[in-house]
Amino acid sequence: MSKKVLIEEMTSEEAGKAIREADFVLLPTGSLEQHSLHLPLSTDSIRAEHLARYLAENSKDLKIVVLPTLKYGLSEHHINFPGTITLKDETYMNMIFEIAWSLKKHGAKRFLVMNFHGGNIQAIKLALLRVERELGLKTYFVHWTEFARDLIKEYGKEVPYGHSGFYETSMVMLFRPDLVREEKMREQEYRGPPRRELPFTKVLAYFDERYPTGGIGDPRLASKEFAEKLVREVTDRILEALKEDIRYE
Repeated sequence: MSKKVLIEEMTSEEAGKAIREADFVLLPTGSLEQHSLHLPLSTDSIRAEHLARYLAENSKDLKIVVLPTLKYGLSEHHINFPGTITLKDETYMNMIFEIAWSLKKHGAKRFLVMNFHGGNIQAIKLALLRVERELGLKTYFVHWTEFARDLIKEYGKEVPYGHSGFYETSMVMLFRPDLVREEKMREQEYRGPPRRELPFTKVLAYFDERYPTGGIGDPRLASKEFAEKLVREVTDRILEALKEDIRYE
């Protein structure tokens, strides 16, 4: 029987006890935005929900409870694609701060945000700084892909693995295969300078300026087996990092 880790499924009494006793109260963050022709708008939030729960259920040394996923994010760079819904930076940062304020009221020791959308990163970090400084609640941040980057590169060799590519497609194949439109999977179009080691310097306001089909790389390389391996190894890495960082608070 799996551990009871989802706060939304607890009673108020159960949640109060769980929040007070938890080493981390975890907020998963995703987005509702286009993911090319073959993946659903909820791709980031699907990963957030499943991987946050997996982390909490498979933690042996840490008590982790999980809040409902914040499914809206900062996605204005995708707004030219239908279905994308975005929040403004201030709205998003205030939501994170106010969630933390509530947790502080209920006796939480640590607030962990685990993120699955690159556009959210800077706003989350700013919000967490405010939480630390104004509320005195200890904060932690995990961008899941950062813990997986070397494994993704090793699997894909020289193939780009970003938005809607083989990495994200593999994850949705694992968790929600019914939502993958395999017949629409194709190598993604790219309009820009040749790829190079040096970073690009041009600021891009919208994703479709470089990627008109809405994705990066070739999703046809996706594999459920690759996703299963990735989930196990990256979860272990994140748990180890959290345990080590607690020791140096």
